[in-house]
Amino acid sequence: MRGLRLFVALLAVFGLSLAQKTIVIKAWTVGPDDPSITRMTNLEEAVNRLNAVLEKENADYRVKLEASFDTTDWDNYLRRVLLAFQSGQAPDIVQASAAPLIGVWATAGFIAPLDEYVNRYPVFQLEVIPTLWNAVTFKGQVFGIPQDTEARPLYFNKTLLKKLGWSERQINDLPKKIEAGEFTWDDLLAVAKEAVAKGVVQKGYGYWHRPKNGSDFIEWYRAFGGTIYDNQSGKLVFEKAAAKRYFSWLKKAVDAGVLRADMLDGNWRNWHQNITDGKVLFWSGGTWNWAEWTQQWLKDKGGQDWLWANVGFAPQPSYKKGGKPVTLSSPQAYMIWSGSKNKEIAARILAFVTAPDLDARHAVGSGHLPVLKSTPSIIDDRFTREVSALLNYTTFQPLHADLPKWQEAFYRGVSAVESGGLSPDQAVEVVAAEMKRALKDELIVR
Repeated sequence: MRGLRLFVALLAVFGLSLAQKTIVIKAWTVGPDDPSITRMTNLEEAVNRLNAVLEKENADYRVKLEASFDTTDWDNYLRRVLLAFQSGQAPDIVQASAAPLIGVWATAGFIAPLDEYVNRYPVFQLEVIPTLWNAVTFKGQVFGIPQDTEARPLYFNKTLLKKLGWSERQINDLPKKIEAGEFTWDDLLAVAKEAVAKGVVQKGYGYWHRPKNGSDFIEWYRAFGGTIYDNQSGKLVFEKAAAKRYFSWLKKAVDAGVLRADMLDGNWRNWHQNITDGKVLFWSGGTWNWAEWTQQWLKDKGGQDWLWANVGFAPQPSYKKGGKPVTLSSPQAYMIWSGSKNKEIAARILAFVTAPDLDARHAVGSGHLPVLKSTPSIIDDRFTREVSALLNYTTFQPLHADLPKWQEAFYRGVSAVESGGLSPDQAVEVVAAEMKRALKDELIVR
């Protein structure tokens, strides 16, 4: 009898194992910076935690994650995602920038609204920093779970400023002066021009922005007084006066030998190399660059020790005295494909990945900023602590489906001015005409 009971018990266990299913969830993630690999590995850990809970629940399935991490560039990654959406072969989970992609993808029906899951799992309401929900909400519905956020500082080389004659106190006070509106873009131009004239930096190395198109140009347009979105009408805005101020500043910077005329060459390797070789005086970048420089470019120079000794950071200056500086945060988000057959499981994985320890692991390792309320209390990292203050000056991109068209037109204006193809006045008119053609009734020109 005892043997029979044992046999029955073993049969039940064996039968259960036969009935247990493996559900495959696919996830695509992107850096493209290498240190952001935690966007993928955190999902892997979340699945491990989910499976441990499923074990305790005696669930009849386990989850297997098939994930990828793209380190090519955003254009290639987004092209791949779009083709997957259009062909009906997309992964269950896609990570990408919340703005402007959520507006575009939600309008096209590619991603699923997540409101029911946000309400179902308390961690989302209890932990996610409330303002970040604005960055993933489109037309009243939530379409993404915040994954990280960041700021985009103005960096400066402290060693080069010392060579220019600045005292330690002057250098340390620079961020405060920018925050108070006492040090403007014109002041930066004057200092950089002096550095070129005195041979502290070579011609064209006084100030650098990114070498290709990106959302940062919205930040600089705003720094020069521009408004990009009208809350009342829900339309995009192009302010000619602000654009002219920015374009005029770029022309002056090129003419003064502060900014390279071929700055938009797309060469990120050259950009990072010259900055970490200590050859550039001022430059605009992202918080994640700090992790890239530490892990990839400064291994033989001391990593963070070299950065703290040589590099400072502040928000992007205002164009006018007394103006408020800005920075830009473009939160990353996990989204769920509308065609996924496993939305419930994908959403549960996202609930498990929304954990302070995983948020901290990503923030410290990648140079991004945490998205959860509890995370700062468990982080022991100087850069994360100090750079988080920039969020006091941050702005977000509007979630408008046509934002990419606005950005592309504005970028062409920047490129034309820097290369000398158009004057600032001409560029403003060309950009306005292009935006009107592309955006039609979705644009207000002021």
